[in-house]
Amino acid sequence: MPYCSNCGSRVKDIHHYCGSCGQALSKVAESETDPPMAVSRDGFLSLRSLSYINGLLSGERELDRDSVSYMQLSREVNAALEDFARLAMVEELDLLQLWAAGLSSEALSTPVEDMNSNQVRDWLAAIGLGRTLRMYDESLHTEFEDEFNERLQKLVEIAGEELDDIGDE
Repeated sequence: MPYCSNCGSRVKDIHHYCGSCGQALSKVAESETDPPMAVSRDGFLSLRSLSYINGLLSGERELDRDSVSYMQLSREVNAALEDFARLAMVEELDLLQLWAAGLSSEALSTPVEDMNSNQVRDWLAAIGLGRTLRMYDESLHTEFEDEFNERLQKLVEIAGEELDDIGDE
């Protein structure tokens, strides 16, 4: 297994960049105009993939399935799906409850411009949950998003009633 010439971290022959310092490790990587940043963060996407996605969203880039950025994004999404498969194997683990357990109660009711960084993360997670369902429906030609939204609305109503009951005590 080779090592990064910049920081000495172990890397695999298939890697185009060092995962520790972001050093280009291949001719393909050296030709890219948007090198990755080596910064740790929450979430499964690297800053390189986030930069690629932001470029797609802003129209500055086009979807290029042959680019290093696309290949890295693909690997990261596959790794995330593997993690979700592991979560799904845990009996009685409710993904919605798991997500809600870490949710700030005021995050979704605060105007975006007034949110702190934790509230922005909670807000993005809520959007991500909904958009993931939409991507699922679009990819598999299903209508699960509508069913999920109905179930979520019922859960919100039940939670509201329970909070009212606690407040009346």
